[in-house]
Amino acid sequence: MSTTDIVLELSRIGRELDALSTEIARLDAACVVAWSEHRKAYARAYIGGQGSIEDRKQAAVLEVEELRVAAEAADQVHRAARERIRVLRDRLEIGRSISAARRSEFAAEPVGQAT
Repeated sequence: MSTTDIVLELSRIGRELDALSTEIARLDAACVVAWSEHRKAYARAYIGGQGSIEDRKQAAVLEVEELRVAAEAADQVHRAARERIRVLRDRLEIGRSISAARRSEFAAEPVGQAT
């Protein structure tokens, strides 16, 4: 891998990290909205339910299960994006180490010396 290749890859990773940072903010907001929708629907179902407290709770759980799953899915997508950022940061550090090794290698090469 040439020094140019290393620089290009590090730049690409940097751009991807920037894009993911924006995506994380959007995913955070989506999680908040999804859980809010779930809580509101649960409360409406519970308040409008019939029977004992436990019957109303369980009826409300059944009524909003799809919203709970949607909120859990939003959390999972958010966690996956955070993991992708962690992996990219690891790759960035590896690239920096390779770049430093290439610079050391380059500095050790005889340049302009008669052989």
